[in-house]
Amino acid sequence: MNTPTPLTVQGIDHINMAVRDLDRAIDFYAATLGFDVREDQRHRDDGPYVIMGSGHRVFLALHQEPEMATPERPFIGHWGFVVGDLDEARDRLKALNIAWLYTNHNDGLIVYPHSRSTYIADPDGHEIELVENFGGGL
Repeated sequence: MNTPTPLTVQGIDHINMAVRDLDRAIDFYAATLGFDVREDQRHRDDGPYVIMGSGHRVFLALHQEPEMATPERPFIGHWGFVVGDLDEARDRLKALNIAWLYTNHNDGLIVYPHSRSTYIADPDGHEIELVENFGGGL
């Protein structure tokens, strides 16, 4: 029996998620990660959304759906963004008054065999992993 060949994944195209307050989410991603609005559909009556991005490789589709995006149940688990110099990123987070998660473990710094990560949460409780290396340096 032949095992099917898996797809070849080249990177994250976009992450689609619900947020309670679209303007608040836009402000967070612009100030924290430097994303800018690439497509603005806030005027839509049937579900306002924006697509934000950084460069040509990282995109977020943010849909305003307050009933879906609750603090008790964020719409997605977490995702990771490579940030390079993690110490610099953590300094920037401090400057932005963004707290990292898992402070009971090495002040929020998670050390893996070939990379380090820090986790933060956006205003709707979506967990974000900030990593030094693609694929954890594997």
